Amino acid sequence: MRRSALIVAGLAVFAGSTAAFAQSSPPSRSLLATPHNLAISGGGGEHDIHSTEESRVCIFCHTPHHAQAIAPLWSRDADVLTIYIPYSSPTLKAGTQQPQGASRVCLSCHDGTIALGLLAGGVNLDPALPAIPQHSDPARNASLGTDLSDDHPISIAFLPGMNPELNDPSTLPEAMKQAEADYLECTACHDPHNNQYGNFLVLDSSGQEDALCTTCHKKYGWELADSVHRTGGSRFPGVGAEVAQRGCRNCHRPHSAAGSPYLLEAAEEEANCLTACHQGFPFSDVASQFSATAYHHPVENYLGVHRANPTTGMEDVPVAAAEKHVECVDCHNPHQAGWQGSPLGSSTPSLPPATTAPQVSGALRGVRGVDKTGTQPVSEASAEYEICFKCHAGPSADQFIGFAGRPVRQFESFDQSQRFYIGNPSYHPVTEDRIGNGASLLSSYQVGTIRVYCVDCHSPHGSNEPHFLLLANQDAYPAAVPDYPLCFKCHDQQYLWDPLTIPSSSAADLHKTHVKGKDIPCSVCHDPHGVPASRGATAANAGHLINFDTRYAGATPSYDAFGRTCTVACHTNNPRTY
Repeated sequence: MRRSALIVAGLAVFAGSTAAFAQSSPPSRSLLATPHNLAISGGGGEHDIHSTEESRVCIFCHTPHHAQAIAPLWSRDADVLTIYIPYSSPTLKAGTQQPQGASRVCLSCHDGTIALGLLAGGVNLDPALPAIPQHSDPARNASLGTDLSDDHPISIAFLPGMNPELNDPSTLPEAMKQAEADYLECTACHDPHNNQYGNFLVLDSSGQEDALCTTCHKKYGWELADSVHRTGGSRFPGVGAEVAQRGCRNCHRPHSAAGSPYLLEAAEEEANCLTACHQGFPFSDVASQFSATAYHHPVENYLGVHRANPTTGMEDVPVAAAEKHVECVDCHNPHQAGWQGSPLGSSTPSLPPATTAPQVSGALRGVRGVDKTGTQPVSEASAEYEICFKCHAGPSADQFIGFAGRPVRQFESFDQSQRFYIGNPSYHPVTEDRIGNGASLLSSYQVGTIRVYCVDCHSPHGSNEPHFLLLANQDAYPAAVPDYPLCFKCHDQQYLWDPLTIPSSSAADLHKTHVKGKDIPCSVCHDPHGVPASRGATAANAGHLINFDTRYAGATPSYDAFGRTCTVACHTNNPRTY
């Protein structure tokens, strides 16, 4: 008899006198004290399953004679006719196939299709032993079924250099080396004979729940000091410690995941962010920002539409209005997100160094974007507007008009790359530096404010003001409350409204008459983004962001280029200078 067969037979005989292990016990190196002991002496684990008839321990998996060829001295059938649904995702570079070798051996019990006492050849050690039942908690479920699409991929090639976000397999700890050459199997994470770390894991994860994950996976940005999804941050110590302890497991579940692909904890992608973590805490209560505001990006409207390109690993930029959507991961990369430079533009950020427009902060790090032309994808946005431009710029933007009630401009475009274009007669300095000396700005902004962020005016998570505005800024005429805190957040009200102020704007009289005297909102005459030259705007007819809202200023305003005068429907005596 071969030495390995003698060892197995000896264990089987020894198992007949181990009644002392009849109850569940703490994690142990001894197979006898683990849930894999299905003999009379067993009974541990979540399901507390063991035989009332069979005293031999190893016989449930191994036999000294007439063994199956699929594994050493294997006693159970691993039906090759059983067809499994393998895991798949757009970013999985290794080809999927049916489970093989050690993985199919594990599944001969863990697919839940065969009674635990049933051996090859129809031998039944104990007819009362069931197949592994389903657990009510999916995270603790040992019965995986034949649909493995919600489980970590197995029987896939794992070769050096095949994916830059995977470690070289030759560098893995000995305990994780693949049982099958060049393939990743169940035994890379689990040792069926040793439960000293719980769940038959091959590494101790008591100090760090994602110890196994990060041994193989090396996600870009995960190692950064401010990677809050790894470290938990420092603002909420109790919560932060728990987040740091769980690591990858905050969002991913290796078996019976609710959200597949990507093995997410929750089926709805946004629930992984909003329900699990980002609610109830100051500064990170994003769920309330979405749910308790009148206007927000509708992340709840989309499920499963964020799909990465298999070549780039990132989502392809939508090219048609029908493809437009918004989810948390369209603006944030959970593996790279951090607090460096947050909030955007703050001189005293949560973590230095500070950011200045248009630079992204740590919260926006590692996100794909579109360049200032609105046409070229950017693999990793360096400017905040590049992220916004994924939806709000480019050829499809004019089809994506959004909600009703927005101003109807004389020079109309919903492509924001056109409205912020450097060749326009006027624009707010989002994609390019400002024009002029900034005389209309508050003195504190005149020197340093060369660029602005989109979020200087808009609150992307949610706002009770139309157009996601940070502050009230009415665009309906007549204005119910002639007060414009958003404009005057940066611009000097006295300079623009009071002709007696020294210095004052050359248009101060007009502003005083129109805005204060006639309750005409700033928005009726001025287009806050910019006036697109591509729609016919020129320096003569569209300086100072003049782009009439034709709902109030008439459908066909005309211009006198020489006298800088305008002829609009709101005047009975035309033209008027401006």
